[in-house]
Amino acid sequence: MRFSQIRFFASSIARLEATSKPTCDLNPVCCKVIPCCMKGLINYSSQPALLCAIEPSVWSTVVKYSKYRPIPLSIENFLHHGEEATPRVSYNFLRWEIPTRLAGLLLEFSFLPPLLQKQTAFQAVRDEHLETFQDLLAFPNNASDADLESFSEALTNTRIRHSDTVQKTAEAVMEMKFEMIDQKLEVDQGIETAVQYFLDRLYMTKISLSMLTNQHLYVHGGNIAKPRHVGQIDPHCDVVAEIRRAYSKAARLCDQHYGTHPEIKLVSSNRAEASDVPIRFAYVSSHLHHMFFEVFKNSMRATVERSKEGNMAQLEVRVSKTDTDITIKISDLGGGIPRSQMSSLFKYMYTTAGRVGKAHADAVKSSSIPPMAGLGYGLPLSRLYARYFQGDLDVSSVHGVGTDCFIYLRSMQQKAQIPVFSRITSKTYREKTIAWQEDWTGQER
Repeated sequence: MRFSQIRFFASSIARLEATSKPTCDLNPVCCKVIPCCMKGLINYSSQPALLCAIEPSVWSTVVKYSKYRPIPLSIENFLHHGEEATPRVSYNFLRWEIPTRLAGLLLEFSFLPPLLQKQTAFQAVRDEHLETFQDLLAFPNNASDADLESFSEALTNTRIRHSDTVQKTAEAVMEMKFEMIDQKLEVDQGIETAVQYFLDRLYMTKISLSMLTNQHLYVHGGNIAKPRHVGQIDPHCDVVAEIRRAYSKAARLCDQHYGTHPEIKLVSSNRAEASDVPIRFAYVSSHLHHMFFEVFKNSMRATVERSKEGNMAQLEVRVSKTDTDITIKISDLGGGIPRSQMSSLFKYMYTTAGRVGKAHADAVKSSSIPPMAGLGYGLPLSRLYARYFQGDLDVSSVHGVGTDCFIYLRSMQQKAQIPVFSRITSKTYREKTIAWQEDWTGQER
């Protein structure tokens, strides 16, 4: 037998063996590849994923869309689309873009600890994202006028469906931690870091989906936008006016809890145009309001509680605009934050009033008045809102004196940040579960 014939038969046998082997569909719930590569990526436990299995045909579509890359948009893109695009153009874009943004996230649900996956609220959040994924893909490529109208209705239902994602996920994470405490299981840094990573990506995806759906509904749907707005975006958003509006709302809440609130001293400086010109730029005013309100709540609570020792200090706010950035500094004399707690400020389940306990969580859920110190999601979510359009939020403190919060906002040309699922995402979850020790230099090894 000639060598070429031997090589031909060997390659044929290799192809036959390859086709007879089960293929990996990235689904640890019903994976037939032994050992499952997905289970091997999770070192919390050897248990399989506990989430309900997804129908294979649907799951294959999820995997297919997870390989596509979502398209980040800047405020300038949103403004141009809102002023120039037609409902059909928006339909064609969102019908593809929203499932693409959801697909990677749907894969990540199975990477989390079994104790979190088993929580009813967590499973509900996963199923709601899957339902939105399927709903939008059910629409045809070539839409009729009736399809366009139905699409707007589907987006309205999507907005309602995901309106309580933060609350449900917070409930699931709390129940997981309380269950681990009851079972005397250690809530180690590795698990906490992996959950933190997932929640950042989940909530950033929620922000991005809300932006897409609301823009379509306000521009092309039946929702009525505010005067001068393009969808949710105010092309001439007045930063100082938004600060005063958020301050007034926080002050009313503070009065309900404490019967008083600190006054405010506000100074603005426009170095980009002229000192007496109001600081305006194109932005989503509701995002600004969320950030300012959460920071004011923290500052007011700390200031009022410290004022029991003497006179109440006022809050100081400074706003500065340059050619590239807008910076807002909110300062209080509420006693500051211990240096040992600074690294926990942006962790979910941590609050500036202290680590969340079961009694506090139950009190927050049963209260008829919004709390001044909630479940620890205020600052982390505010930072995500800032980072969505390439800004940031940071905190510095002098313990015993007070705290400064800095909110940085970028120009309209900056594209939004969107979580992207890739081959290294699962590896990232694995690496984040390892609780590394710090050496004397303070560096993680």
